[in-house]
Amino acid sequence: MMSARLARILIALCGILGTILLGLYFGIGFSVGLAQLPPDTTVAQVVNLGKAYRNLWFMGTWLQATGSLFSVIFFLALVQRAGRVSSLAGLLTIVGSTVLLAVVLVEGVFTIALAQAALSGHPTSSLAAFDAMSMFTYVYAIVPAPVIFLSLGTILISSRLLPLAFGYVAFALGVAFVLAGFIGLFTTPLLTIIVLSLQALWVLVTAITLLLNAGAMTQATDRLNLASEA
Repeated sequence: MMSARLARILIALCGILGTILLGLYFGIGFSVGLAQLPPDTTVAQVVNLGKAYRNLWFMGTWLQATGSLFSVIFFLALVQRAGRVSSLAGLLTIVGSTVLLAVVLVEGVFTIALAQAALSGHPTSSLAAFDAMSMFTYVYAIVPAPVIFLSLGTILISSRLLPLAFGYVAFALGVAFVLAGFIGLFTTPLLTIIVLSLQALWVLVTAITLLLNAGAMTQATDRLNLASEA
């Protein structure tokens, strides 16, 4: 049976790996200009980019999907370790994480379709896939992100899994995503990208804190879990 200390280490590693993979996804996209394509990109431009960067589109899909999966495991593991799985906030975190994975996977389908349609000689399909793919930045900040971080913040504030500051920051991120999701619809998704960067920093710091305190915090948390399940 896996020890509590090993479980904490694996949970922390999921948070760290998820952040690294998502960082690579955005970093590669920005470095080659694929993350900065304007919405009025023409059919010819989309087809050329689909052909020229086919492998990068595919790699980006894998990085985003796998990084998001690790992040979701990290979020849900925090809920479990806090002993709040059956609470409303815990259930909402599960719902938000499910929606997050659905959004990421659907975006991945359109990303692959963009490149594959360009290679197959279907320029209209490639452009349609590009148009649909570019909308998911807006969707993430509207539902999954606020639900996850408002719920996680509530859980961490009411538990002793981590110092209270982590819960308050998570709750603040949830509020920031609500604002970014609404304002971004009428302006630019840049605000969402800024909050995403803060999210990545929070996950990384939280995961490292769990990793460094894997041994010291295990017994106290296990006693809390047993008490909540009693």
